[in-house]
Amino acid sequence: MTERVCVFIDGQNLFKGLNKRFKGRIHPLLLARELAGERTLVDTRYYSGIHDKAVNESMFELVSRRHALIAQTGVGVTERTLRYSWEWKVDDDLPPPWYDEAPKKQTAKVKKWRRAREKGIDVALALDAVSAALTDQCDVVIIVSRDRDLMEIAKEIHERCDGENGGCAQVEVAYVSERRGDETNLASYDEQHEITEAMFTRSRDNFDYREPLDEAEVAAFLTSLGA
Repeated sequence: MTERVCVFIDGQNLFKGLNKRFKGRIHPLLLARELAGERTLVDTRYYSGIHDKAVNESMFELVSRRHALIAQTGVGVTERTLRYSWEWKVDDDLPPPWYDEAPKKQTAKVKKWRRAREKGIDVALALDAVSAALTDQCDVVIIVSRDRDLMEIAKEIHERCDGENGGCAQVEVAYVSERRGDETNLASYDEQHEITEAMFTRSRDNFDYREPLDEAEVAAFLTSLGA
């Protein structure tokens, strides 16, 4: 009997990594299939913040279109409205603080901007992943995120499955590597999967969500997935 796999995707964390490394985004279901491999993919869930329509209508519409298409592929989508706060932002390009070891002053301009932050996404993902592992929904839980806070998922599942409750899900992680040594920061997981350029290419999302999607293109895409 092949192992059953559930994939839980931290949407914003994945987007940042992919955009920085590969300058693009992926279809969650295609990535989940890559990670499952020859195993049986039984569930894929995607977690992401979404802009407040009253604050940023254009981004709300863009993200809504993308989430709607993700849901049409059979992926569960969990949204949380972003929270906003006014902060100062450096308006000049500065070298990283470790660039020069000698003490050095830098002059820069700053500007006020309204920063959007996710609230509650990590908690929702963690609760669902632990529940899936402890209720025998799957044999393998894969967390797609470089967020080290989510390593607590692996620790919790390992502790809860110890002793008499042994035999529940293995916990794996998939991540976009941004620097050497990433893997050492994710040591609590049973297995690690680096999202490579080849995986990104096979999973790439080329839809433009700034405008309503072409219905024929969407239908053709869904047919290609078997969705």
